[in-house]
Amino acid sequence: MYTMIPFRRNMTRELTRPLFADNWLRSFFDMSDVVSNAGFRVDVREDDAAFRLEAELPGVAKDKINVNVDEGILTISADLNEERSDENACYRYSERRTGHVERSFNLEGIDAEAITADYKNGVLMLNLPKLQPTPKKEARKIEITGTDNA
Repeated sequence: MYTMIPFRRNMTRELTRPLFADNWLRSFFDMSDVVSNAGFRVDVREDDAAFRLEAELPGVAKDKINVNVDEGILTISADLNEERSDENACYRYSERRTGHVERSFNLEGIDAEAITADYKNGVLMLNLPKLQPTPKKEARKIEITGTDNA
């Protein structure tokens, strides 16, 4: 079975350990990466050949986004540094967004060497091809050499 479940590095074991011992189940109860400042939204789609991951990173320059694979974990991270301001005679408006966001995913069943990425209109699109199952080797007979003297 292929999985594309987010890998959670900073989960509190004390809160989830007794009742939710399964990593897959615990991932549904830890939403800190989505609702806090440390996360961004992703959509994962699957077809027969690959997973398609779309990460929303609006306003982030392509050179500020990092996509890395290390020991079977895909990590997407970005450094945010954005400021908007508007001045008028009666008011001043200023809004900032700074920090670091990061999400990690388990690459079990994924061909890590064939992953490709594209960034367009604030959406990072990753193509994660599935590993093709290796064909089962058929049994073969090994020929015995030597003389027949017993």
